[in-house]
Amino acid sequence: MESSNPPSGFPAGRPRIVPVIDIMGGQVVRAVGGRRSEYRPVRSVLTDSTYPVEVATAMIAATGAECVYLADLDGIVNHRPDSSVVRSIEGSAIPVICDAGYRTRVELVAGILTGAWGSVIASETAEPSILDGPSLDQVAFSIDLFDGQILGDWQGWGLSGPRAVVEMAGIAHRNRIETLILLDLARVGTGTGPGSDALVEACKVAYPDLYIMAGGGVRSWADVQRLTDAGADAVLVASALHDGTITFAR
Repeated sequence: MESSNPPSGFPAGRPRIVPVIDIMGGQVVRAVGGRRSEYRPVRSVLTDSTYPVEVATAMIAATGAECVYLADLDGIVNHRPDSSVVRSIEGSAIPVICDAGYRTRVELVAGILTGAWGSVIASETAEPSILDGPSLDQVAFSIDLFDGQILGDWQGWGLSGPRAVVEMAGIAHRNRIETLILLDLARVGTGTGPGSDALVEACKVAYPDLYIMAGGGVRSWADVQRLTDAGADAVLVASALHDGTITFAR
């Protein structure tokens, strides 16, 4: 399946790795299965540091990626986003795509003004009214999943059920959002392999012009290729980089 052209500013080419950093309390943590109370400071073969700028720099150096995806858990869980981390990473000339748990349009616009290269509307936290108003540049729509079920107020979004992923992709598409993220939190950090390839393919078939980023459970280049073959334009990876199971000798 051919890849769509990426929207301006987002990564191009395939297979494409986008490193992920999860931050909590000012440091990078290891995400495992969406059990956020169990997240601990990251241990990585790439760096001894847990400082976001240093971890982001190490991941970019190892992968040659064009940006990092940042999950601000203080914003997602506690509604207290740490915008200083975004500014510090961007200040190191590393573009950031940031999910800070924006709930409302006001919060989203405020997040954009902090200087993130791209901001994320996430199903887990966003209210449907966040899409009210004119379309915004550099905004991605994340369908957050847990074992294939949509996290967040799927009924409020007007979906037919908690697994209506393609329907939700259609909402993003109708609102002129060009980048869709599919992330299954139940698989994050588990090394069990991705489980969203069928959903990636279904969304790509329905909306071939969407630029799709997918992740959760990626452990090897074979997993990257599996998602790419399903239609993903970029693959989100964290643990496999920190553990050294994905390297860039190739």
